Amino acid sequence: MNENQTTYSAVLGVILSNLRKENGLEQGEMAGRMGLSQASYSRLEGGKSAFSVDQMYQAAIALGMNEDDITNRTNNTVSELRANDVEVLPQVRANTYQGKSELTPVGSFVVGAALGALLIGLLSKR
Repeated sequence: MNENQTTYSAVLGVILSNLRKENGLEQGEMAGRMGLSQASYSRLEGGKSAFSVDQMYQAAIALGMNEDDITNRTNNTVSELRANDVEVLPQVRANTYQGKSELTPVGSFVVGAALGALLIGLLSKR
């Protein structure tokens, strides 16, 4: 994946990281509210693991938010990224045909430094 690409999970991870920090929560506390270990939550927030629908709902509950707000923020951010010529792709999972033929590890899907800065810049305008 090049620097003009990211994944939906990485976008959601940055959004949840910002929301968590706005609410004054540490990763461990957020993880506990979601029933996850801190390490598992860290992988989700860092874009190294793909979010499940259940985890997105758990995150909304942990933040005291409506699920639609998180979904809308994600959709808006994806639209902004695409407008800035960033391709947003689904994360390749190891249990898919594509995942079995990929030579790059899942970790390569983590947002690069330049893309991370773009995401943070876009999200901080809200």
